[in-house]
Amino acid sequence: MTDVRKVALLMGAGLLLFGATAGITSAILYAHPSLLSSLKIFSKPDPKLVCKTIATDPNPPLNVRSSPVSAPDNIVGRLRNGTQLKVVDENEGWLRVVSPIEGWVYKDLTVTTCVPETIAQAVAKSPDNGEAVLKDATEFYQAGNLKAAIALAQTIPTNSSAYYAAQGAINQWQQDWKTAEADYYAAQKAFKEGRWQDVLEKVRNFPSNRYWRARLTPLVQAAIKQQQQQQQRK
Repeated sequence: MTDVRKVALLMGAGLLLFGATAGITSAILYAHPSLLSSLKIFSKPDPKLVCKTIATDPNPPLNVRSSPVSAPDNIVGRLRNGTQLKVVDENEGWLRVVSPIEGWVYKDLTVTTCVPETIAQAVAKSPDNGEAVLKDATEFYQAGNLKAAIALAQTIPTNSSAYYAAQGAINQWQQDWKTAEADYYAAQKAFKEGRWQDVLEKVRNFPSNRYWRARLTPLVQAAIKQQQQQQQRK
């Protein structure tokens, strides 16, 4: 295969990767309006949305405190990941909850998901909402929040029809995340060292995760451009 043909094929791969990431932001924000806050974009809450906040502490259990400050003597209780919290107030990065324990929790150790009221009502009436929960967890994974995705998927009970799918997804997410992360940083290192072909090779078996693909795409595009320029100078 000639060098020119190789470049053409890799350009096509890069464009496919870029196309796969198009519209990511709009899709994620549509599925999870709560992610607006993490992007520092604030809008008026939609009164037709129903939001749910759960504990997602990377070092569980989640501490519930008597005041919105981290101190060794103000812990009033601890909650398992996946526990749903009833939030009534917020103060400088802390959430005041009244259920299942009354107190304050650090906001960054929780995740809030919002869905239209009609969907929330339909899920509430369903005897098994495991598939809906797994779908939300998958969106968190694709959006780049692996810990939240795992914590949410782990809330699916053993009697749910989605239980085994959720357990399988958790294992796959962890493997793919590790692979994507390693390949991305390897590509980044290769790019800094001018090894354009090594950057492009990472596209071939890169895991299907929108967050990591969105990060890899600019490197691939830049590597293609550099390789084209290199070919033209020959």
